[in-house]
Amino acid sequence: QAGSRDPHLRPTPSFPPSIMDSLPPVTGAAVVTSIVMYPADVIRAICMSNPGTGPVQAVNGFVGTHGLKGFVQQGLGAEITRASFSRMIKFWLQPQVHQAVYGRPQGKGNPVSKGVAGALATIPEVITISPLENMKLAEQLDKDKRFNGMADTAKHLTKTRGVVGGLYCGYIGMQMRQCLWTGGFFLSLDVFKGAVGAGVSSPLAQDIISGFMAGAFWGALNCWTG
Repeated sequence: QAGSRDPHLRPTPSFPPSIMDSLPPVTGAAVVTSIVMYPADVIRAICMSNPGTGPVQAVNGFVGTHGLKGFVQQGLGAEITRASFSRMIKFWLQPQVHQAVYGRPQGKGNPVSKGVAGALATIPEVITISPLENMKLAEQLDKDKRFNGMADTAKHLTKTRGVVGGLYCGYIGMQMRQCLWTGGFFLSLDVFKGAVGAGVSSPLAQDIISGFMAGAFWGALNCWTG
């Protein structure tokens, strides 16, 4: 009879998603974002290391030294690895940290609990990315073209400054920057999402716009940390 069910068939059990289910999409998004944002990261590094240098001047100087190919060579490997690990670790771990600290899923948290979980998730992030950050900056600011890849850069840093001084130089500043940005991002994301939702009906558009607004807002407030 149409519509009847076999009483001997058992319903397929449903399992909640595991923490590994979110890892592939988070990692993929992190890699794509790292590649797209790399030219902007080069300009930022030059402007920060040369006070008074504007973006146009930074681009002209960099292209004059390395050519346009420098935007896809100087520190690209280190930056893609660093930024990919950075975003993957914090956005993947934040829900797990929230669950571990507060005993409830992130969806049932409040802005403060989400922000605290985000800040705590940056501790393993910065421990992981600090060596890559220092290698990347050394390559980006290499006006004399002394370095030939990540391995050569790491060898120079550890030989001249030691392992801690070479690979973890600026760790406190990086940790402060990531704590403030990531904690602030998750703290304010729902606030921006509520404001955007008042004028935008598409859930996907709400996520994109509110995520951009939260990131830009805390990026502006956090620029003094470098």
